[in-house]
This record gives sequence, C-alpha cells and structure tokens, in this order.
Amino acid sequence: MSGLVLALDVRMRYVDSDGVPTGGYIGLLNPVSFNIETPEPERTPRVSKLRDSYGQALDELVTPQPQTISFTTDETGDAEVLAWAMNGQVGDYTQASGTVTEQEITVVKGEWYKVPHRMISAVELEPAGGGTPYVVDVDYLVDPAAGMIKITQGGAIASGAIDISYAHAAITGKKIGSGSRPSIQVRIEGEGKNLANGKAVSILVRRANLSASGSLDFTSDDWVQTTLAGTPLKVGANDPVEVTLVT
Repeated sequence: MSGLVLALDVRMRYVDSDGVPTGGYIGLLNPVSFNIETPEPERTPRVSKLRDSYGQALDELVTPQPQTISFTTDETGDAEVLAWAMNGQVGDYTQASGTVTEQEITVVKGEWYKVPHRMISAVELEPAGGGTPYVVDVDYLVDPAAGMIKITQGGAIASGAIDISYAHAAITGKKIGSGSRPSIQVRIEGEGKNLANGKAVSILVRRANLSASGSLDFTSDDWVQTTLAGTPLKVGANDPVEVTLVT
C-alpha cells in the first residue's frame, strides 16, 4: 500500500477527431495543477409499489457521467500556451529593417503619434518640406520600442504637418489573435514518479476537448497561469483516461 504524490512531466500534441496526432509535442509543461473529476453518477431506482415493500428500491440503474479535466500551467511565456489561454491561434510576426526619410505626418501638440514601425532609432523631426530639425527631449519625446513620438506642449512644434525620418530594426516573433479558436483537441501524456515510493506513474488522455477557463492578469506580481478545462473523449475501444502504476 502507498499514498500518491506525483512529480509529473506533461506533454501535449494536437489530435484529430479520431485521436490521431496531427503535430509534434508541445512541452514539457509545468503542471501547476492537473485535475480529473469524476462526477456522481445518475441513479435511477426501480421503486417498489408492493404492499410489504412499498417505496423501497428493488433495483437501481447507475449511469456514469462524463469525466471532466482541468489543467493549469505557468508556461504562459510560450506563444502556443498563451494562445490556448486566449482561445486563439499563433501566427508569425515580422518587421523588416529599413529607414524612413522625410515622410510627412500630421501631429497634434501634446499628443502621442504612432509610426507604422516598432523598435525605431535615429528619429529626426523637421518642418514639412525641410528646415532646421527640431530638438529631441525638448520639442518632442521618443518611445523607441513602441514606435511613438510625443509633441511636447512647451516645444517649438505646432499642430499640423511635419517631416519625420527614422530607422527601424528587423523583428521576428509570434503574433496571437484571441477568440479565433474556442477549443483545442489534444492528447495529454504525463510521465512521472510517485514521490511516496519512488515508482513510475504515467497518465494518458488520448483525446481531450479543452477550452481556456479563467482570466489572464498580464501585470500580476506572480507567475501568469493559464487553465484549460474540458472533457476527455473516448477513442475507439480505449478508455478516455488511463493511469499506469509501475510495480
């Protein structure tokens, strides 16, 4: 006899409606929590109407209800996991390096203006059509990472047209759009060790239909977590969930 305290490596991969994997593994995923809940079955008794046993159960039909699963991880810095948290999908993000020279823009005194690029440098503003350049940190402020400039209230730039020149760096990354994928179907594989006795334990969910549950606090002082919840689904003759205890 032994208790159960698991240290568990978790990996997922997408599957189709037949439970066949359609891509490579995602993970290792740190399992902050991994819960499989078995609800109370529905019970339908056959109730006696006989004189001597009236109201007592003669038989009972027990109908099991589908299990539910919830999985929480703090690997939210991974683009694919963050996409799960937003019920979205991952796409590629690219910005080529280059320069913009004396492009005319319209600004408003005291307000921010966003250029079409991020990660900008060597920003120079001058009157529309040319002239003496304005002075950075006096006439205007620059947020290089966001690609934004602000026309200061006390500076020499008036509301209206000016020319801007700047360089922009090459950027590659991932872009996530929210709400475009309400659920994912995945195979979940957990390989672990029972810390109570040192023996191996594995958990297999052949096909689970999961959706994001809960909120994302992007400015939390703690690690941002995402929770996926849903239903483990039967695949062929196999049970939805299998747990193997190595003896």
